[in-house]
Parts: sequence; structure tokens; C-alpha cells
Amino acid sequence: HAQKGRLGKSPYYHSKSRLQIGGHNMKFKYKVMLYMTAFLSFFYVVSACLLIFVSFQMSLNKEKANALNAYRMIQNMLLVSNDMNQKAYTYTLSQLASQNDSMWKGIRLKQTGSGTLYYENGYLPYHLSDEDIRTMKTEECCLIRYIQTEDGQYIQVSGLVETGSVPLSLEISQDVTQVYTARETQLQIYKVILAFVLTAGSVSALLIAEKLTKPIRQLSNVSKKITDGNLSIRADIHSGDEIELLARDFNRMTDTIEDNMHQMADAMKRQEEFMGSFAHELKTPMTSIIGYADLMRSQALDEEEQQEAAEYIFSEGRRLESLSLKLLDLLVLKKKDFELRPTNLQTVIEGAVHTALPSMADKNISLKGRYDDGFCLMESDLVKSLIINLIDNAKKAIDDSGNILVVGRLTEEGCLITVADTGRGMKPEELSRITEAFYRVDKSRSRAQGGAGLGLALCQAIAELHHGQLIFESTLGKGTVVKAILNGGRTKCE
Repeated sequence: HAQKGRLGKSPYYHSKSRLQIGGHNMKFKYKVMLYMTAFLSFFYVVSACLLIFVSFQMSLNKEKANALNAYRMIQNMLLVSNDMNQKAYTYTLSQLASQNDSMWKGIRLKQTGSGTLYYENGYLPYHLSDEDIRTMKTEECCLIRYIQTEDGQYIQVSGLVETGSVPLSLEISQDVTQVYTARETQLQIYKVILAFVLTAGSVSALLIAEKLTKPIRQLSNVSKKITDGNLSIRADIHSGDEIELLARDFNRMTDTIEDNMHQMADAMKRQEEFMGSFAHELKTPMTSIIGYADLMRSQALDEEEQQEAAEYIFSEGRRLESLSLKLLDLLVLKKKDFELRPTNLQTVIEGAVHTALPSMADKNISLKGRYDDGFCLMESDLVKSLIINLIDNAKKAIDDSGNILVVGRLTEEGCLITVADTGRGMKPEELSRITEAFYRVDKSRSRAQGGAGLGLALCQAIAELHHGQLIFESTLGKGTVVKAILNGGRTKCE
């Protein structure tokens, strides 16, 4: 429920974590279909139109060449028959027309000056004008016209024939309707094929888009379930492309979110345990203090009873003072901005051992120290507090008589401080939690000895300030070894 609330209901998650791409509501697969169809249509239309146009022009040019060849053949025959009369020209052309009926649709030969018609056969849709004749005389070429009539399409070739002193004009026409008809037929077939291609292409594009977008839909469904609070689900996509890479990144992101949520849940749980333990630790001495104070205030006690009550109030007050100071140290250590100065390791360890030594006599515990003589960078007061706390924990682990050995060694990165005892030891599952605030291996024994479970948490914070850590090695029934690795650095100061 906590996960669902944070992911599904948090206004920060919805209002500030959105990534908006585009403003259209059309599904991606339909966009892919439309783009693919448009792309296919464009290139099909362009290629088909180009093909039809090229085919039409080639056919038309072929018909044009045939008409020119026919014109030049007749022209050459007339030039060979130079200075013939009208009757001879008519006979020659009629004989040629009867032998080559398929070469032209119509033929006309007439005199350009007088307009006398020498020969005409078939259909010619256009008659030469005087302007046309002047143009041919000036440019010395023939005229080619493409003419559309109600009967069809024609090519008409017109030119001048210089036969002696009589200027003649020769005109022939050729029917090219079949070329235009073929083009129209191709266009009709093209339209049918285009409709089929667009239909088949659209359906194919939709199927392809459906397949391509399936992993995206799967990823979207997974993200919705994660939004609803199901952090255990993952995207199972094996498309072998960028979408699979995206799914892997998405899964890694989800793993990170799930880990963070678990860490947050654990942190909240530890915080609740911290507050509960803290409240319990305050409640016990405060109840005793209030009770004995009320007893002294409301009843007449003899001197011994008053002394006993005052002693209990004093001891519980000292316990509250110690607890508050340790909590203050923990809060202060969060600043992480202490200055590390060159400090003699021997001096720090000797001071800590000397401070802790008087409390060992009542339990018949031997406390000794061994150390290197040299300097390293540290915050001496905090390191001394660390050693005293480790010694105090070692003392509490020894029931009746035992040994505690404090060893200090200089390293390249700083120093290594080891505190070993011959006490009860700990179980392996307890080692991972002993640095948590208020955690105690034996709660009843620790409370009876005045412990609040803050010592090792404070030591861990001090070690982290020196870029190091605490390492615990313990054997149940034989004792515990605590190694404080302090990597604050070395110095050449002596």
C-alpha cells in the first residue's frame, strides 16, 4: 500500500515526472500504416506515371519516324521523276498508294503558287496555309503536326518538293490513334492496379505496424501495472532491436525504483524502531525519577531511604544525560565536515585505555594496549570516543573475568584499530544489525548494564567520517574482534 500510494497517488509523480511527446491521439500503429501507405502510393504513382509517359513517347516517336520515312520516300521518288507533268505525278502516286496502303492515312500533292491539286488520296486533317509555305521556304524544313479530330489522333508531315520550275507541296498523314488508345488503356489498368496496391499495401502496413508495435504495447501495459503499485512485474520483450534495449533499461529503472522503495520501507521501519526504542529508553528512567521524587516529596523518609532515593534519581539522571549526549553526537556526526588533523596514534590509544581502565577492576578484566608510534590524520576526540565505546561493549560481553586487547597499527591510508575480547561472542545473524541505533544483542542484559544500544552506531558514524568502516568477527562462546579501519590519511609529522 505504501508503494502504491507513492507511485500511484503522489501528485509529484504525476505532475512533475511526465514526458510529453507530440499532441496527437492517433495510435502509433495507424501512423505507421498511414506513413507506409503514403510512401508506397507516392513512389508507385510517380514510377507508374513515368513508365506510361516514357512508353507513350517512345510509341509516338516511332510513329513520327515512320511518317517521316514515308514522306522522304515519296519525296525522293518525285525528285527522281523530275520535270514530269501533272498526269505523270498522279499516276506515280496512285501506283505507290496502291502498293503501300498501310504506310499513310492520306496523301496530297499540289502546286504551291496556283494551288492546283495534282493528287489527293485518303484523309488529311490539315491544309497548308500561305504562312506555312513561307515558313518552309525560309527554314528549308518540313512541318510536323499532331492533330486531334473527332475521328482520332493524326500526325501530318508537310514539305516542299522542288521539281524543275514548278514548286510543289507534299503532305501525308498517319493515324496514331492506337498510340493514344494504348495510353488510355494503360492508365485504366494503372488505376485498377493502384487501387489494389493501396488496399493490399494498407493491410500489409497495418499488419506490419501491429507486429512492430506489439512490444511497445507490452511495455505500456507493464508501466501501467507498475504505476498501480506492482513493482515486481518486468517487461519480457525479446525483439532483438532497440525496443528490447529500451525494455532492458526500463527493467533496470524498475529494479532501481523497487530497491529504493524497499530501502525507504526499511528506513521507515528502522525509524519507527528507533523512536519506539528511544521512547522506551526515556520512559524507564523518567518513571523511576518521577516516582522517587514524588516519594521524597509526599512522604517522610528516614536518612537511609532518602539517600537511596537520591542515589537512584542521580544514577537515572546520569543515564539520561549519557543517552542525550550520544544522540547529540549521532546528530552532529551527520554534518560530515570535521577537520582531520595529524595525531599520534599511541597518544589516542593510551588515553582511551587509561580512561576505561578503572571500570575493569570490579569484573576482574585485564585491559591492555599495543600500538605503533606514528602520526595519521584523524579527529582525536571522536576516535578516542570510538575506542572507549568499543572497550565498553567488550566489557559488557564478558560475564566474569576475561581479557580485552586494544591494538593500533599504522597503514598507508591511515590506521587500523582492533579491539578483541574473550566474551560471549555473537551469532552470525546478529552481526549485520549491531551497528543499528538502539539494537542490542541481549536487551535485558544491556539495559541492566546501562546500555542504550547507541555505542556501535556512534562508532560506525565515526569510522565513516574517517572514510572507513567497522568489521566484526565473532565466535559464539569464544569472543569478538572489532576492526576499525580509519582511512583519513597519513602525515609525515613527528
